[in-house]
Parts: sequence; C-alpha cells; structure tokens
Amino acid sequence: MTNNPILANPRFARAYARDATKAIAALNEARSVNDIAKLTSTFHSMKSALANIGESEKSAFAFELERAGSNGDMEHILLRIDEFIATLQGLIPDNIEFDLDSTLDISNLNKSNTEDTAFVKEQLAIIKTACDDYDIGVIDIAFKALDEKKLNPKTHTFIERIRDLLYSDSEFDGVSQRVAKFLSEY
Repeated sequence: MTNNPILANPRFARAYARDATKAIAALNEARSVNDIAKLTSTFHSMKSALANIGESEKSAFAFELERAGSNGDMEHILLRIDEFIATLQGLIPDNIEFDLDSTLDISNLNKSNTEDTAFVKEQLAIIKTACDDYDIGVIDIAFKALDEKKLNPKTHTFIERIRDLLYSDSEFDGVSQRVAKFLSEY
C-alpha cells in the first residue's frame, strides 16, 4: 500500500494503476527478448508518470534506467529492472478497479431522461474540437461543465475514461476519435 496522497484520488489511482500495469507487462516482455529500445521507451514513459504523481525519487530511478538504455547498457538495466518493477507495483493502490483492456464500448448506451442530451453533445463536441487543437484549457472547462450536470451511468463512465486518457496519457487523437464515435451513436 502506498502513502502517496495523489494516489488517494480514485481518478489518479486508476490512471496510475493502468499505466504501471501496462509498463510492467511491457518491461517483462522487452526484457525477455532483449529489446533495449522498448525498455528505454517504457522507462521514459514511467519517468513522466512518476513525476506526475509527485514521486520525484522514483522518477529519477526511471531516468537512470532510461539513460542506461540510451547508452546501450543492458547489463545495468538487467541489474536494476526487478527493483524498478517492484517500485512500480508498490505504488499501485490496493483494491483499485480499472479495466486495462477497456474499449470504451458505448454501443448499448442507456439513453436515460436523467441527462440533458443536447448539453452533453455540445460539451463533447467542444472536447473533440479542443482535442484536435490540443487545447487542454478548453477541455478543462468542458469537463467542469459536464461535472456539474447529472449524467446517466454510461455517459459518466465514458467521460471518466476519456478524462483518464487525456490526463494520464495525453491521448488527444484517441479521445477525439472516441468522442466522434460516441456522438455518432448517442
């Protein structure tokens, strides 16, 4: 169990758990085939993820391994990779729920009368356009507006998932595509 106050927030905890789980799988796979480029890339990603949750010492550890990979020092990586994986695992909060393989399926959306569909469509269209323009400020405003409205559970889940993709992975293009699909089926 981690004592990281940022990971006490369920949204950040889910995003970190998803990122760390994907990274651990990628590290194990890359190690098994001696893929130093994939190892280096994964260390780089986790360096940023760890810095984003305020874990500067652990981020520095990731940077050390990233630098070793950039220098072609597989021996150093192999000496420290198990410790790094344990570090990542140690920060994953207990009992956190996330769906690593989620496809954001919205085909069975329950159109409830509990939400203002015109408002939801308008805000999601704003988010899509802002993603296309990489404008996080406009995206933040649209998310805040949606947070103030009553949403049906499926819409709420979709919005939380795209928010996680944006804030943890900076997945602007992927979110834009998912929002377009959502809007076409909404």
